[in-house]
This record gives sequence, C-alpha cells and structure tokens, in this order.
Amino acid sequence: MNGRPDNGVSSARAYKSGPRQGSSSAPSIAELRNPTLVNSQISQQTNVTTSLPLIIRPWLDSYEAQFAQGSILFVNKEQKAHRLATVADLPTLNYIMENANRQANLNKPTQSMYTDTLSVQTFQKKGWNLFGVMRNDMDADSQLQKLLNVDVFGRSMIANIFGPLKRGDHVGLALKQIRTDLEYNGFVQPSGNILPSVIIDHASNPNGILQLVPTINGKLADVSDPDDALDYEVHYPLGVVTHAVGRVPNLGHRKYALRSQAKYLKLPRVEILMI
Repeated sequence: MNGRPDNGVSSARAYKSGPRQGSSSAPSIAELRNPTLVNSQISQQTNVTTSLPLIIRPWLDSYEAQFAQGSILFVNKEQKAHRLATVADLPTLNYIMENANRQANLNKPTQSMYTDTLSVQTFQKKGWNLFGVMRNDMDADSQLQKLLNVDVFGRSMIANIFGPLKRGDHVGLALKQIRTDLEYNGFVQPSGNILPSVIIDHASNPNGILQLVPTINGKLADVSDPDDALDYEVHYPLGVVTHAVGRVPNLGHRKYALRSQAKYLKLPRVEILMI
C-alpha cells in the first residue's frame, strides 16, 4: 500500500467534504469549468413507482370509457408499429376471447385481434401482452384518443378479484380454459349485458374457452383441490400484496367482475408492489 491509511472519523461530522454549494448569482467561467452538485436526498428511494404513458385508440363500443384506476391493461401485439395502441382491460379481453368463438352464422369476427386468442399458442405469439395497471387518464377530455398513465413497477392499486388476502401474498392472472356457458349461464359483455350462451360455439370447444382468472401464490383462487389449483396454461404475475384490509367481496361479485367493467370498478382495492 502506498501512503498512510485513512484514520476514519471520530465525530458526528463528515470527515470528507461533499460538493460545495454553488453561488446564487450567474455562474462565472471558473464555476462553469468546475460545476457543483447540490442534492438534498440522503438515502436511496425505496418502493419507487414507475409509470409509463400509453396512447390508446377508442373502441367502437367505448370500452375505454370504463378504464379507471386499478384496471389491468393488455396491449394487442400488432404486426405494424402504430402511434395508437389497441388496449383492453381484463373484462374486455375475456369478452374478446369468448367472442372469437361465436357461431359461424352469428357475426363470427375474422379480425386477427380476435382470432389470435383462439389458442394458447396464438395468444402468446400474436395475441396480447400484459402492460400494467392504470393509474389515471391524462387526457380525459379527448374523444379520439386517450393518454393513460400506467404503472409498470412499484406500488399500485388493483381491484380485489382474488378473495381473502394477507400481506406478502403473490397475486397474478392465469390463462385457463373455462366452460363459460356453465360458469356464467350466458355470454357476458363488458357492459354487463348477458346474451344467450348459444351464440358461442361450445361444441367445438368441449374443454372450454380461454379466459384470464385470478391466482394467489401461483394457484388458482377459489379452488380447493390442490391438483385443480395448478390446472392452467400460462401464468402472469402481478405483484406482492402490501395492504389488504378492506372487506372481501363475495365470490359471485368477483366472478362477474372478470367480465363486467362496472362490477370490476365496484370491487374494493388492494395495494401491491408490482414485480
């Protein structure tokens, strides 16, 4: 070692000077050559929330009007890059996946946005990506487009579609095949309207239609059998629960909140740390 070792500090005062304070007047040439740094933060921030702007195009049926704080948003994987993104919340995306299985003679959709949700392979490759949780609408007055502020990391608030929770639980969504005709006794639209289940071609899908359902600690919520709790195709982790002291909504409300935007917005909120 060259030189003497550092003697350290023997008092509460810092023994090495930090950046000096700059002058309040216009900087001189000497100060410009030797810039100063003033920082009042004495420690690193924790649990920082990262939010990203997302410009979305409107839906013909105005589904985006019901996007609110806590809405879980998915972005369509389009082949071409556009300034406006096609975005769906959880009830809208579940509706799209079921609507893709309409009877051929009952306005069966042919757009790739629908057909790419018919199987797990197409959903993952060309379907939809989980983007984040909506914080607020930064351009609420616009009718042609919306500018959303979306949480992608850190603290966020989502609706309790999971059931009883405790701090430290990992919550998420799972892509699972469900017999929607038996689960909902009809074809549920995001507006809450229920049409007859015969509109959907369930005969070609005896195992069910792909839907997004809630999970707790990697297991399907509201499932008692340990084997059935892991019976899903793809898992999308959302975050770790940090605050969940509100009332627990009943199972019926939570189930229909996966398809109805109005019921989703009425659910109590829980706070999570997104991962």
